[in-house]
Amino acid sequence: MKKILALILGLSMLLSIAACNKKVEVPTKKDAKAAVEEQYDMKFKLDSEEIADDESEAEWVFVSKDGTLEVTVTWNSKEPKEFEFDDKELEPDETDPEPTETETETTATSEDPTTTTTAATSATDTSASASGSNSAPAPEGNVIKFDDMCFFVNGKKFVLGQTTLQDMIDAGVPFDEDDLGDANNNLKANYQSSSFDIRLAEYYSAQVYVLNYSDEGKPMNECVVNEIRLSLRDYEQDILSFEFPTNMTQDDLIKYAGQPNEEVYHYESDTQDYVSDTYTYSHESERYYTGSYYEFRFVNGELKEIVLNWMP
Repeated sequence: MKKILALILGLSMLLSIAACNKKVEVPTKKDAKAAVEEQYDMKFKLDSEEIADDESEAEWVFVSKDGTLEVTVTWNSKEPKEFEFDDKELEPDETDPEPTETETETTATSEDPTTTTTAATSATDTSASASGSNSAPAPEGNVIKFDDMCFFVNGKKFVLGQTTLQDMIDAGVPFDEDDLGDANNNLKANYQSSSFDIRLAEYYSAQVYVLNYSDEGKPMNECVVNEIRLSLRDYEQDILSFEFPTNMTQDDLIKYAGQPNEEVYHYESDTQDYVSDTYTYSHESERYYTGSYYEFRFVNGELKEIVLNWMP
């Protein structure tokens, strides 16, 4: 049995916005599921959920789809940016295997560079760009455009801070059906939503989030999309793309975007077999502590994660 601490996926943004209301919200079970799947690079199903009456603590128990691992995920408001994981190996049930071949549920995931994916759909080209184009032409001009933070789904352009969730739904963006069930739910003023998954391939998705920066609650589908997050994995897909190639190197990024105005975050493992560099290009917000930003995370020289986040 081991215990691991990890940052809550995407929660730092939610907390910075929520600070306006002096309240820390309990992460959703979807946030917890995304975090455990990122940590272990496996698919999980929720077994139980328990939230304290005063919402100061929460606990979720997840079981891996193959039945070999049980993970208890705990959260405490005293450390709101962290999840704690406590895992236990299980004996798989040979008589009732999980039907992973036909599983349709997708959840926000991130690539763990030290492990390999267990999804049923294997990569057919390990060098494939997650934008669907390894040979994308070099962009013209600077790719950092805070007044036009755009992305493309099936060739249609969407702009953070301008496009609403309903615009994307009407355009036929392939959202996860379970997520769309939340589209009409109310979102509090000055809050960011949980993720809405865009299905790129079986067991592979990108995530968008919406922001309600008005002074009163309103349905999520009426809110603007303010963030898109893509973890690059060894899957071919031609659904999502950007104005820059997603197979670019660190040198390419400097060529296309210039030097970042934030200090590059560098990390090396003790054995030096894992090296990550995160480049962040930021722009101050007139309203919130956290401003708009482009973020590019490289692991061992390869681009592994792209985040675009817009704030008014």
